Amino acid sequence: MARIEPVDLDNLAEPHASDYAAQMAGRSGPRINIHGTIGHSPGVLVRFVALANELRNGTELDPKLRELAICTTSHLKGAAYEFGKHWNLALSVGVGRDQLEAIEADADLAGAACFDEVERAVVDFVRRSVRDVQVDDATWAAVAAHLSERELIELILHVGMYSMTAHLTEAVQMDIEDWFERR
Repeated sequence: MARIEPVDLDNLAEPHASDYAAQMAGRSGPRINIHGTIGHSPGVLVRFVALANELRNGTELDPKLRELAICTTSHLKGAAYEFGKHWNLALSVGVGRDQLEAIEADADLAGAACFDEVERAVVDFVRRSVRDVQVDDATWAAVAAHLSERELIELILHVGMYSMTAHLTEAVQMDIEDWFERR
């Protein structure tokens, strides 16, 4: 059971209710616990969703690489909530089940034939960034050989965003929604 129960997002005060509705425009499906939990701080909720929307829809980083980064970050942070949620998103953008299983098993990347050179460089970069924060020159060079400077910044921002999210979901022991099913 979550340490902090999500708020009812239908009862947000203005202007937060309108701002949240605007950020959610075009999204379908039931509401998620992370939004309700962050809703205890409604101004932060609106900005959190805006940043999440921009990272998902307004970046040049390939969606497959984005989801590999998010799943790797979430797994390394022990964030079952986010890893589970992004498992399905990752599959929907072309990440292979074998790749997700390799991330979940902390597989040796050198022996993981399921990753191509770019994917391997991204997963290795994320692993080192999450574990050590600073990334050595060889790891940087390997990923920078494939990504533009904009994509590198976007990759780093995804690691940061989902590290923050992992800290939240795990500290409050966020419950995964009853309706959610990992495919």
